Amino acid sequence: MSADFIKNLLEALKLAPRYLVSLGIISAFLMFGSEKWLKTLGIYDFAQNYRQWLGLVMIFTGVLFAVDRGIAIFGWIRYKMAVTEVEDARLKRLHSLTEEEKKILRFYFTKQTRSNVLRIDDGDVQGLVAAGIIFRSADLGNMLEGFAHNISDFAWDYLQINPGLLAGTTNVYRTDKRPDWRF
Repeated sequence: MSADFIKNLLEALKLAPRYLVSLGIISAFLMFGSEKWLKTLGIYDFAQNYRQWLGLVMIFTGVLFAVDRGIAIFGWIRYKMAVTEVEDARLKRLHSLTEEEKKILRFYFTKQTRSNVLRIDDGDVQGLVAAGIIFRSADLGNMLEGFAHNISDFAWDYLQINPGLLAGTTNVYRTDKRPDWRF
């Protein structure tokens, strides 16, 4: 086998699935098409002379397409499993909130807002960020007052359905935004 043949074979393996399907359909048509159609198109003799090669092309493309689709399905299943795992971890985290974390989350529901100003040097805030429950939504802010943090859609929806998760030893909420001294 020459190096060019191996190079061409490897290039053929890189074909997109739509090309593999096209090659498979063409080879299947040449192998199984009616004699009338093949003669009308002027390819009957070609189809008869190269029948074994057409069969190999059809098998080759069919296997490559099946492997490609199998890999795609496997990737989709892995993605769904990872999403489920992340959601389960978030749910577990929402069911084990500390009182300080509940104070932060109560603000969103008391004020019916998706945004709160929180300090980024606070461990409770960063714990909620790391768990994907809230996220820093703006890069503008300061170290004294804080930065805007939004609640994730997942946490917002889940806590709307299960408000009892925010019940705790106190009934206060927390924001780090200082009152405006001009008013």
